[in-house]
Amino acid sequence: MERFYETIFILRPTLNDQEISESIENYKNLLVREGAEIYKQEDLGKKKLAYLIQHFQNGHYALFQYRAKPSAVMELERNFKISEDLLRFLTLKIEAPESKDVPEETEAPETAAPEKE
Repeated sequence: MERFYETIFILRPTLNDQEISESIENYKNLLVREGAEIYKQEDLGKKKLAYLIQHFQNGHYALFQYRAKPSAVMELERNFKISEDLLRFLTLKIEAPESKDVPEETEAPETAAPEKE
């Protein structure tokens, strides 16, 4: 069963722009290979961290919103864990992405219950 997910991850600030782009593209391609539909991909840029992570004060943030099977998320997170360029990641199950490109799922119309007098 496919669900909607949002994954945000932080890359090391010492990577150059090309390495950052390649990393983000590799993670996107991994999701696509696993059958995910990506609705939003955003490079949020370099930001100051709330606390030191591996002696870094800054990190490069990126975000994906997608629909996928849980196995695709597990594969993405497995790759995150073995990457030396990744500082942190977080994946959340969400109701639906905010993007307007998401096709509306058709729902059965609700029938109104008769009012009692």
